[in-house]
Amino acid sequence: MTTRTLLAAAAGAAVALLPACSDSSSDTTTDSTATSATTTATTTTATAAAPVDAAVLQQPVDVFFDPAASTDDRVAVVEDGDEHRAELDQFTGVLAGYPLTGTVGEVTVVDDDTVTATTEVAGPHGGAPMPLQFSRTDDGRWVLDDDAACSILEMGRITCA
Repeated sequence: MTTRTLLAAAAGAAVALLPACSDSSSDTTTDSTATSATTTATTTTATAAAPVDAAVLQQPVDVFFDPAASTDDRVAVVEDGDEHRAELDQFTGVLAGYPLTGTVGEVTVVDDDTVTATTEVAGPHGGAPMPLQFSRTDDGRWVLDDDAACSILEMGRITCA
């Protein structure tokens, strides 16, 4: 059996907050307004920096690797899944003979609609962590990015179109 190594680059985003500066000669009203604006900016940034956690991302991963899931189920948890229907149908057959699991770990924010999660992909012969990218759909669901899905499919020697 040949072992294939998959190298994937994970994108990360850094959010930097600059502290608000105030002039000591400013009046109390100005200082209060500056503090309020800084607090609002910090709250907004914190919300944008944590749009999803590992538990939410685990749901599409569970469906993707579930040998009992249908191709339609997999299509629903992959970005542009309909475009990969044939490959996802082949993957259903692969999972019947070679069960895989995925466990989502650390999540890194790329932007408001994209995150990368270190995901332990394991099978009967062991496992390895993979950075998988997820995208938020227009209806607010998180799905595997089509490139992430293709990376997994290619490990099973299924070529993505």
